[in-house]
Amino acid sequence: MAARMDRVAEIVALATLRKVAASAGPPLQLEKLEKSFHARRPAVDSRLPMNDAVRAALDATAAVSHEQERKNWKARIEDAWSEAVKETVEVYFESAEDSFNQGEPMEGTETLTDAVRAALGYIAATREWPHSIDDHLYRLAAALASGRGWPNGLEEFDQALKNTSAEGMNLCAALCASMGRPDMLRFGVYEADPGGPQRDGVLFARTTIELANRLANQGAVPS
Repeated sequence: MAARMDRVAEIVALATLRKVAASAGPPLQLEKLEKSFHARRPAVDSRLPMNDAVRAALDATAAVSHEQERKNWKARIEDAWSEAVKETVEVYFESAEDSFNQGEPMEGTETLTDAVRAALGYIAATREWPHSIDDHLYRLAAALASGRGWPNGLEEFDQALKNTSAEGMNLCAALCASMGRPDMLRFGVYEADPGGPQRDGVLFARTTIELANRLANQGAVPS
């Protein structure tokens, strides 16, 4: 699922640029920012796609504004990045609702997983932890749940899961339920419950994001 996270990272970065362009004085030309961003974004797969994308956004902003000192834009980009993530998550929820209303539950459930990727990918990116594939998100959940930092290897991952708080265990369960929803739909679990994909998908995605943000903001997890 690296391709989906790459796309999520790009969408968040472009939303960041829109916010920066509008708030700059004088305003920057969004078209130039986006063109500069795409020219600077790494083409190779990365374990840190959100970090790479926001760095490309920072470099693009500095270039277009003719302020080559990146530090002049760093704080503004980071503030806009945080808000762009929140905005993007809500856009995903709205898009998912549209898909469900149009009778496309698979598209709706997949879009809800992208909302989770955006929120958890940002948490991982601020710690410079890997987040390119879904396995990284499960490791992130274990790290937040246990307060032990990033689990390297299966042994540390297992230890993290064995030392989770009650709220952390809820996070891990909600994440598994959220990311597994498309497969459950694909395997016919909801054949007798057509409203289930939307009801459960939204519930588990919202719960995952809320718990992850709460545990991340406690600030007890070492980087």
